[in-house]
Amino acid sequence: MHIQLLVVGIVATIVFLILRIKKGGLPAAVAKTCASVLFILTGLASAMDAMPYFKKVVIGYANFNPWVLLYIAGLVCALLGDLFLDLKYVYLEDSDTHTYLGMVFFLATQIFYFIGAFNVFRWGSNLTYIYIAIAVTAIFELVILFGERKLLKVKFGKFKAISAVYSGALAFTTTFTICCAFATGFSTGALMMAAGQVFFLISDLILSGTYFGVGKNTKKHVLWNHILYYLAQFLIATAIYYI
Repeated sequence: MHIQLLVVGIVATIVFLILRIKKGGLPAAVAKTCASVLFILTGLASAMDAMPYFKKVVIGYANFNPWVLLYIAGLVCALLGDLFLDLKYVYLEDSDTHTYLGMVFFLATQIFYFIGAFNVFRWGSNLTYIYIAIAVTAIFELVILFGERKLLKVKFGKFKAISAVYSGALAFTTTFTICCAFATGFSTGALMMAAGQVFFLISDLILSGTYFGVGKNTKKHVLWNHILYYLAQFLIATAIYYI
């Protein structure tokens, strides 16, 4: 079932991208919501398809890892983050509030993804991976705090604090999942999770330029931001089946 939903989700994403670039407005917003709902449904179907019978989960199915449900919680938070970031364009007087809420929900997404990876792959006990993730995160934080204008060509302004916190969580989770993929010999599930996180990170780098940069809010940047974002979410949703 997850494959069918994945295909429908890809089609819905393509429809959204066409509407977003050509028209925008309400039709694009509705199409975007449909695409986001479909990556949640894909995640749920992936979990269900990995189990022979749902009733066995209720009584305790040995091969079912309940920690994968945190990935689904992360997908739900991503949908909510999208919703609030879109509302900033509808309710202009509350634009800042909706931007903050959107970033907070995406922060929650990364927290859920990290806790999920920590417990699903069970490599969290190896402190080497934690140290590597911390080191990479520290570099990201230094760039945001001291190189936003010269290196990133952006100006976060009042959103600098929440941007630093969110970017730190994103960098940490991405690095940790890459380490998990390496530790598992690049197993299918771990590799898909890591690839999803990398695409997520690149998507947000583009998004930061469209939000806080100058001259980067173009159709090309918007298109690539959404392509990478939905590629990331559907990869992560599908990976649940393999882990």
